[in-house]
Amino acid sequence: MAASTRADILATARELFTRYGYHHVSMRSISDAMGISVGNLTYHFPRKADLADALLEQELQRVLMAPRPGLDALDQCLRGMLSSLLENARLFSDAAMFLSIPALAHGHRDRVARLRAMLRAMLQAQADAGLLDLEDKPASALDDLTDLLMYCHLGWQQQMALFSLPPRQALEQAIGLQWTALRPWLTPAGLASLDQLRPI
Repeated sequence: MAASTRADILATARELFTRYGYHHVSMRSISDAMGISVGNLTYHFPRKADLADALLEQELQRVLMAPRPGLDALDQCLRGMLSSLLENARLFSDAAMFLSIPALAHGHRDRVARLRAMLRAMLQAQADAGLLDLEDKPASALDDLTDLLMYCHLGWQQQMALFSLPPRQALEQAIGLQWTALRPWLTPAGLASLDQLRPI
């Protein structure tokens, strides 16, 4: 029963945070939406930050995937990361918001580091498969490329807040930009694979 209540609380909090934004939702509004007491809510999540932390961890677990070779795997990885930002736009509309909340800052930094590590490992898998060219590049090239893609996500996230595009169009635009950034890094085999994955 407790696990079910916890899951229901998280689902309700996600819905309210998505609709109104984190700062405009109180613990009282969550308990009222569920028809439970604030005491019952705080038994499971003592603070609103604990709710947000659990939701962010839940979302990260949904996005994380094991690295494997193949540009289809890298495409799936990038789509998962971008879809998460799109589906949780109200949660992630301010990239620095969770860093400004002391109770969330440490966990948020850790989650971003784990997300970056996954992306780096996925890029390494492509290099190991001969699809990504890291030959004759500085030792920092893989980290630089990983950071470039991570920063692209942040810039796209801010752009979403300024320009309203239909979700599917926004996602496809972002994926196209990611592959434009990746194209110069691909080997001839990688370019052939990309042309099969994304015909021109």
